Amino acid sequence: MRKGMVVAATVFVAGLAVVAGVSGMQTPATSGYVAKGKVPIKLAFSTWNGYMALVIAAKEGYYKNHGLKVTYTVIEDPVQRFNALKAGSLNAIATTVDTFSRTTAKGIRSVEVLGLDASAGGDGIVADKSITTVEQLKGQTVAVSAGSTSQWLLAYVLSLHHLSLKDVKQVDLTSGDAGAAFAAGRVKVAVTWQPWLSRAEQNPNGHVLVSTKKYPTIITDHVAFAPSFVKQHPDEVKAFIAAYNDAMKLIRSNPAKAFADVHDYLGQSADDIKATMKDVPLWSVSQSKKYYGTKKHPGAIYKIFTKSATFWKSIGEIKAIPSPKNAIDPTFVNSFK
Repeated sequence: MRKGMVVAATVFVAGLAVVAGVSGMQTPATSGYVAKGKVPIKLAFSTWNGYMALVIAAKEGYYKNHGLKVTYTVIEDPVQRFNALKAGSLNAIATTVDTFSRTTAKGIRSVEVLGLDASAGGDGIVADKSITTVEQLKGQTVAVSAGSTSQWLLAYVLSLHHLSLKDVKQVDLTSGDAGAAFAAGRVKVAVTWQPWLSRAEQNPNGHVLVSTKKYPTIITDHVAFAPSFVKQHPDEVKAFIAAYNDAMKLIRSNPAKAFADVHDYLGQSADDIKATMKDVPLWSVSQSKKYYGTKKHPGAIYKIFTKSATFWKSIGEIKAIPSPKNAIDPTFVNSFK
C-alpha cells in the first residue's frame, strides 16, 4: 500500500530533513490549539499519498502557526524509521496499525493519536477469472510480500472464510512485483495494490477477487508519538492535530494549491493525486474520532491492532500479543474542536 500510487521518483530521500514552516505562509492559526513549541517534533514517514496533509501543513506554515517546531524526514524503510524512533532521533512516526502492533510487540513503543487515511480499494487480491470466491484460494499459489501489510490483508480475508495462510502456497514477492507477476501470467493469484488492481480488471483473464473497498477499516495510516512525548508534551500533540486539520481544510477548499505543495514529494500531477483519493481517502479529525472511539467505548482501531498482532504472532514475527491500551490514545482527537 505504501508506495503503490507513486508514479514518479520523489526528490526527497531517506535522511533529508525538512523544517516545517520556514518557507510557509505566515498566516494566523485557523483552528484549534496553539502550543508554546518549546520541544521540536521530529517526524518521519515514507512516500505515500495518504501522508500529503503532513507535508502541506509544513509548506503552508500551519505547524508554525500553531506554535510548533516540526522537522519531517522521508524514510522509505520502516525498519530504519522505527530504529530511529527507538534511538530517540525521532519522536513521531506515521505508518499502518498493523505495523504499530508488530513494532510494539518488539519493544519499540509508540502511541497512535491521529488517523490519516484508509485503504478503501487501494489494496486487494487479484485472481484468474476461474477463481470467483475466496474459498477457491485453498491450494492455490499466491504471490504476496512476506511480513508485509499485504500478507496481513491476505490472512485477514482468509480468516473471514474459515481459511488461513496454511491453506495457500505463498510466493514471496514485493506487492508491486506480485502485481506484475500476475499481469504477466506467472501466477494465478496475487496480493497487490493500485495501479495493479485496475490493470487486473482490464486483463481479459483476471479480475479483483476482493479489495479493501469491502474492508476499509483494516489498512489505515496513523501518526504516533513516543510515549514520553505524549505524556510530557500533550499541548504539542493537540497543536499538531490542529495544524493537520488546517491542511485538510486546504485540500478541500483549494485542492490545486494543496496538490502543488506535494508535487515534489509525491512526484505526481494534480490529476494523479486527485485520482488516488477515491481508493485512499484522506481522513478528517472527525473520522479519526469514529475510528478511535473512546477509552470506555473503543473504536475499530483497537480490534485491528489486536487482530493484526495475533496474525504476526501466528507466523512467528512476534512472541506475544501486546495490549493496545497504552499504544493508542483516543483523547486527543476526541478533545479536538
